[in-house]
Amino acid sequence: MAKRKKLPSQDDVCLDAPCQKLCPFGVIEKTKHWAVKIDENFCMGGAKCRTVCPWDIPQRQAGVGLYLKLAPELAGGGVMYKCDMCADLLEEGKSPACETACPKGAIEFGPYEQIRKKAYERAKEIGGFIYGDVENSGTLTLYVSDVPFDKINEAIETKKQEENDTRFGRPHMKPEVENMLETTHGYMLATLIAPIAGAAAAGITAYKVLSGQKKKEGGERHESKEEK
Repeated sequence: MAKRKKLPSQDDVCLDAPCQKLCPFGVIEKTKHWAVKIDENFCMGGAKCRTVCPWDIPQRQAGVGLYLKLAPELAGGGVMYKCDMCADLLEEGKSPACETACPKGAIEFGPYEQIRKKAYERAKEIGGFIYGDVENSGTLTLYVSDVPFDKINEAIETKKQEENDTRFGRPHMKPEVENMLETTHGYMLATLIAPIAGAAAAGITAYKVLSGQKKKEGGERHESKEEK
């Protein structure tokens, strides 16, 4: 499997990530390393991001988050989480944990075009197949296999049925899955959600600015007191 770092103007994990575009609270943003990251300090756990993700990737953790202060009686509240490419490690110039921990060395991060080219070269070498380059309008995670992905997906779905497994976070590998943003339903959702997300994002930004100013002022007063 090859997972790609992003170049400017691209999303992670998807090139055109519906979870980011359709978050009603506007709390999914891009880090400086271009990973799509959910702001756990403001997420209300609404799970719209999971609904629009074709693989149900974002998962909710209940019992944490802002909703405990604003609406503790809200059923199903919490915070949604997803892979952010180990943004904290990338900030330090280190590799993501999955790459360094993989015992088979099967995960590789690198520049977008470099990894994409390498994935196609590897697929050609083994007479294999690639997953992730066209699915959901293209993702930044590429899988290379010598088994067709429709067969892999069939095996995954068969196992789920045998085990009666209906849990979230058990993604399929259905080839050429479409992007919600390219459907009529997705377009209508985006149109409805955009004003709400815009207002929410503005409110959150204002709160962050004011909080930062208060912390700064508090620090300055503390320093002044110490000088006296």
